Amino acid sequence: MLESLINGIRLVNFTSLDTKEIKMIYNWRNNPKIAKYMINKSITWDEHLGFIDSLKNSQDKIYFLVYKDDLAIGVISFVNISKNSCEFGIYASPDLRGMGDLLMGVIIDYAFNRLYVKEILAKAFMDNLRAITLYKNLNFNIIKKDKDMIYFSRKKDNI
Repeated sequence: MLESLINGIRLVNFTSLDTKEIKMIYNWRNNPKIAKYMINKSITWDEHLGFIDSLKNSQDKIYFLVYKDDLAIGVISFVNISKNSCEFGIYASPDLRGMGDLLMGVIIDYAFNRLYVKEILAKAFMDNLRAITLYKNLNFNIIKKDKDMIYFSRKKDNI
């Protein structure tokens, strides 16, 4: 399923990716710049394919490859989707800089205006200062910290 948004943004559901896109995302996901901020630091090709296949039957998560015009710029995801909330994930192409605000705009729009949740949740490793700064600048509030992570929330009304 393709989802279209304004301003040249296009979302491609992971369940609709072509082989080239699947390979590209696999390489991004295992790139050291991205992998260091993942819970699982490395995934195998078979794990990647199995994960994408598992999304076909999932009711509580959705992953998208994000295009700006014809350029693949990153991946966004929504997990633990319920009628009230969801948690998002985000990473940009390791070859690009300055995509955070654009990707976050897509996340916020999709969560509130397509999933109709009332609250968006996120977490970031303590040392991921770029993500922490980005979330704070977009009116996400810190709701919890532990030794590894900072947890964030943004309610629909929190503009």
